[in-house]
Amino acid sequence: MHGQSLTTRWRRAAQVALAALCAAATAGAVSTAARAEKLASCADSTETPYRIDLTALTGPGGADATIAVERAPDCAAVEVLEKVQLKIFAADGALDDVRNLKDVAAPDGIANVELGTVERHRRIEADVLARTSERTYVLRADTTTLLRPDLVVASLDAPAHTLSTRAIGVRGEIEELNGDVGATATVTLSWGPSVLATQTITVPSGGRVPVTFAGVALTTPVPVELTLRVSDASPAETDATNNARSSTVDVTEHQLPTPRNVLFPSLVGYGTQFNGHLYAPITPWPAGQGFGDAEEKVRRLEPQLVRIFYNDNWDGNANGLFPDWQVNYASFVKSVELAQETGATIDISFQNLANARLPGAIQPAMAKFADVLEDLVRNHGLTNVMWAEVGNEPNSGAVTLEEYNALYRALHAQLVARGLRDQIKLMGGGLVEAHPTGIPDRHHYVWMKWIAANMGDVIDGYAEHVYWWYDRSGRLEYRLRDTYNLMTREIPAEQRKPSYMMEFGIRGYNTCTGKPNLPTANQTYYRDQNCTDIWRSNIAAFQQLWFNIASAQLGTAGTAKWDAYWGMYDRSSPNNQYFWMVGPPTEGSPLTPTYHAMSLLFHVTEPGWQIIGVDPWESNDWSVSAYGVTGGATSNDQPEKELVGYAGPDGELTIVGLDTNGRDLNTAATTPPVPYSIGGLPAHTTFNVALWNASGDGVNSLAGTVATNAAGVVRFEAPLHAAFALTTVPVS
Repeated sequence: MHGQSLTTRWRRAAQVALAALCAAATAGAVSTAARAEKLASCADSTETPYRIDLTALTGPGGADATIAVERAPDCAAVEVLEKVQLKIFAADGALDDVRNLKDVAAPDGIANVELGTVERHRRIEADVLARTSERTYVLRADTTTLLRPDLVVASLDAPAHTLSTRAIGVRGEIEELNGDVGATATVTLSWGPSVLATQTITVPSGGRVPVTFAGVALTTPVPVELTLRVSDASPAETDATNNARSSTVDVTEHQLPTPRNVLFPSLVGYGTQFNGHLYAPITPWPAGQGFGDAEEKVRRLEPQLVRIFYNDNWDGNANGLFPDWQVNYASFVKSVELAQETGATIDISFQNLANARLPGAIQPAMAKFADVLEDLVRNHGLTNVMWAEVGNEPNSGAVTLEEYNALYRALHAQLVARGLRDQIKLMGGGLVEAHPTGIPDRHHYVWMKWIAANMGDVIDGYAEHVYWWYDRSGRLEYRLRDTYNLMTREIPAEQRKPSYMMEFGIRGYNTCTGKPNLPTANQTYYRDQNCTDIWRSNIAAFQQLWFNIASAQLGTAGTAKWDAYWGMYDRSSPNNQYFWMVGPPTEGSPLTPTYHAMSLLFHVTEPGWQIIGVDPWESNDWSVSAYGVTGGATSNDQPEKELVGYAGPDGELTIVGLDTNGRDLNTAATTPPVPYSIGGLPAHTTFNVALWNASGDGVNSLAGTVATNAAGVVRFEAPLHAAFALTTVPVS
């Protein structure tokens, strides 16, 4: 009896699916051709107030006949069939078998009789004596045996990949194969033993019924095998072995969306500040040691974007106090040559505006600066000089916006006159968030909006500067988002330009328990138990690489870290530039963790590549948590994995990322490695996995290769204290 008791199965069958059976059965399945006539009342002595429906279903497990007694509303229920005679006929119409039964239980008027093996399309006749408390009725019906239904999951359509934060829709089709009788059944969508959703459906004989499950949440970033299963068919099926179909959905935390979300169409580059006085007498290289291998270390760094100060006093004797300015200028030129040797795009920044803003000095000062730029490009062949700035952090000094405008227009005119304006673009701003004393009209919003409105015809890009304390990394996020808000919302669309972070760095403190107090400008102490210099720390490298990732997520065209190597800028700020990537020669010009972290980024990206977004990208990834608050140091974004992508013109692809839960780690984490799962990548593609700080030693290493699967998904791990580059470009 197909694994079910007679009473249980057929009571359910009659009550739940009898209507579907009758509607789906072909001619002969029901004994009476039409049931529209009304049954006679039990008070009528000449008409029968009862009748029966006879159905017979067969299959590999045998046949069953179901007798359902129908009664008029005022008639007593029939619970027992006093006598039942069933005649089974052969294919040629001859009588093949007769069954005589007595006192057949018929709870709710439904009786079931096992027939044994009976072929499909055999005629069955039933003669029934139905006894009530008042009398016995003779009832007759006939039918033809039909095949039980056979339900199958004909199709299952689910995406090959999805994000753990994005619900999916799943579609399928349930088909009845035997073509005689339909069925009602339960359809279940499950992941392993976990039921995700259910539906009840009715499938007509020989038909297909679509099922749709919307909003299916798969929140664990692992490959998920979804199973669509049909069960509890009524009537019972001939074959329950074909009732399921499975499909795998690869669930990841991150993905490259299709089409790509291009955050900036052509990366200008990641780089650093070069000290133009590297070779000047003010920078005291140890006697007899020379430059050692510092230059070679800088070349191996291969920065993509380098900013270099030109100081009109030190390098041009504008104030008449530097009679030996020529040696300083020679150092400046040689530093630009070193930048050219690395292959970097070079930005020359006119550092000091004290002389240039004096009455009558703007035009000659900018003519002199244009002479310098022309000397670099034409006399020294330094054609990588492609950008120029006027004034370092002008909104923190005394120069007015009108003077600032006049300086840029004068330089623009000088470059046009020399035929250099197409070669050298002008970058405006280089702003800090606000004036040190909080003067309202020095706020970077005021300055940048004025520059955009009044200088857009001579400015090609906007620049800002960002610093933060290692234990206040919320400021890093705040400043980037605040600047993004300024560049993309406050400035009208027609005035917008590519934006750059042309100076950034991480600060320590000038006091630390057990160490001598330093001048306020010397923000060097990382307050661990040894009061380590911040430039030596892994935490500095981690957060500065994070800065570059976060700036890319906001579409920044390029960045320059302050600064590349040990050196002296001027006498007014001795020993306060403690943010090097290559340390002092007295220690053998050591490579810092930041050197290695920046080197990783420099070597897996290329200028000209697209910066592309990696999903998910939520509102708290770009919104300003303390909008308009000068010096805001909070963030509304929780620590999480931060990723950004880069795509080259010939199919090159790089994704760089880290987990900001490691933002405060200076030593190796004791927690398990962080799993990364990324979808939306090209299928069956091999990627190199390079890590910064894999062992907590602040250096780079190659973790091997990983390949995407057919769904374009890759999985790998990295320590919490580390950062990774997943890339198709060769790395070593």
